[in-house]
Amino acid sequence: MDSTMWLYIALAIVVLALIVAGIGVFLFIKGMKEPMKKIKGSADNLKDRMDKLKLETTSLQHHTNELKEDMQQKTEKVTVFLDAAKGTKNSVVDLNASVHAITSGIASRVDRDRSKTAQVNQWTNTAFGLLDLAKNRKNPEKREAAYYSTSVPEERHRY
Repeated sequence: MDSTMWLYIALAIVVLALIVAGIGVFLFIKGMKEPMKKIKGSADNLKDRMDKLKLETTSLQHHTNELKEDMQQKTEKVTVFLDAAKGTKNSVVDLNASVHAITSGIASRVDRDRSKTAQVNQWTNTAFGLLDLAKNRKNPEKREAAYYSTSVPEERHRY
């Protein structure tokens, strides 16, 4: 056999190898189409999920900011309310002190002027009598007599 023949045989083997390689590449590419479509579909699905997640995250951030602003407004309102309550407490304490001072003044005047106590009791009895009279005129079945003492109790105070 001649060397040209060997060259043709080698060339035929190379061509045959190229044809087999081409068929192999063709089958490989054809076999990869379906998995590549699935991978592309999965990537698109993942992209859609990421877009939805991003939209939900934005919505939650907006809602969180609204809640934060609402909490700040309510905190300010509660602070104003607490300040007003503190002012009310101070007003009640001042009112209590004023009432105590007035009551003490009245008590000291009553202690100083015992002769007027009998007169006050008499006026009180007269007022209660008038009230009972008005009640008895409205309800004649219920006639109750009310008597109150007009005497001044004897008390001795140490000054």
